[in-house]
Amino acid sequence: MPFVLCFTILGLLSPASAVGQGVARWFPDVEPFPPLIAAPREVQVRASFVLADRPDLGYAGRNIEAEVAIGHSLAILRFDDGSRPDRAMTLGLEMGIFSRFFMEVAQKDLINSDFRVGLPWAFRSGSWEARGMIRHFSAHLGDDYLVRFLDDEVVGGFGQTSKDGFEGLLARRLGGGGRLYVGGEYNFHTNENMSRAAFRFGGEWDPVDPGEDNGGWPFFAGDFEYASLSEQLAATLVGGMGFRVNGQQFRLEARARLGFTPMGHFRGTDETFYGLGFSLDL
Repeated sequence: MPFVLCFTILGLLSPASAVGQGVARWFPDVEPFPPLIAAPREVQVRASFVLADRPDLGYAGRNIEAEVAIGHSLAILRFDDGSRPDRAMTLGLEMGIFSRFFMEVAQKDLINSDFRVGLPWAFRSGSWEARGMIRHFSAHLGDDYLVRFLDDEVVGGFGQTSKDGFEGLLARRLGGGGRLYVGGEYNFHTNENMSRAAFRFGGEWDPVDPGEDNGGWPFFAGDFEYASLSEQLAATLVGGMGFRVNGQQFRLEARARLGFTPMGHFRGTDETFYGLGFSLDL
């Protein structure tokens, strides 16, 4: 993105004295746009067991599956001088892997893995937050899945499946731990099994108290996505309890998905799943 490049050049050329005392420019300990809780391909550390139903694609029927997400978003460069506690602007790097496993056979077949790499620019000012990024996303069928369905039409026509494009989100913080957001993506490169564009909106209620004291709190989040490939709206709903123990935060959650599957290789396929799991804040 041109504006990201401009900010990067300005940040590199600006003198070190432009950064306020005690504010780190490189690898800062600040997160202007925290990850979305419910978005299914948001970079995070998460694992859950789900009861999934895809009526017309492989492993048909209601199946017990495991979904694992491993990834992290790292702020690399901070542009503001830290003079305002409620304001921050960073450029970072994010990487994530999202895999689904079929748990009803001894081999625990890998169904699909999605890979995501991006360069996010994040901004916060008061109650407003924004994130824009250039991003690569690719999907890969599991070897066990290919062996089972190699001669089946559900695999026919699937080659490399990937997309490259831009994402943007704008969010508003509300009192009591609420956040509403809206945004979308446009891909300048896609394969036929990926959407050219998508629109996303949602909300969160996550009333975590600042500090290091041990404690727990309820949370709820909903994410809604309309994609050009499926031409339908999909919803992901998450709720549960968050905990902080000795400074480490994690969540125990119930998760539901209604609409097209989030798995990259099957984006046009309807899927319903309900699951239980946990997520970890790094």
